Amino acid sequence: MTQIPGLGAYSVMQLISEVGTDMSAWKTEKHFVSWLGLAGGRKQSGKRKGSIKVHRNRAGRMFCAAARSLAQTVDKALGGFYRRLRGRLGGLAANVALARKLALLFYRLLRYGADYVEKGLKAYEAKVLETEKRLLLKLTKKQGFTLIPAASN
Repeated sequence: MTQIPGLGAYSVMQLISEVGTDMSAWKTEKHFVSWLGLAGGRKQSGKRKGSIKVHRNRAGRMFCAAARSLAQTVDKALGGFYRRLRGRLGGLAANVALARKLALLFYRLLRYGADYVEKGLKAYEAKVLETEKRLLLKLTKKQGFTLIPAASN
């Protein structure tokens, strides 16, 4: 459990005391995240927007605290994920998104026993650049343009 960045031995003990080790109470990881109060969603229909107060239980608040500790890491992929979202959505929404990602990792580790391997910030940034490149190629093809890569100096 302590393989997940942001979760130390004490925080893992606290989370297990709140959640338990039997993940069969939740059918899927989406059910688990919703129970924590970390699921995204907006109440909006057309132009009318409503507000829903999201109440996070104690375990959800612990994941948010773990996400805050990861926000300023310089070598972790999850820190890069937070900073990328913070620029687009703001700090609070990015913190909840990172807490949700941590909760998903926690669920998968308990439910399936899958190991978490930190690949680092450079691998994450390379993956983001590759995704942006693929999206750009798709958009240019859709508009009928051709993309010519610039010659490297």
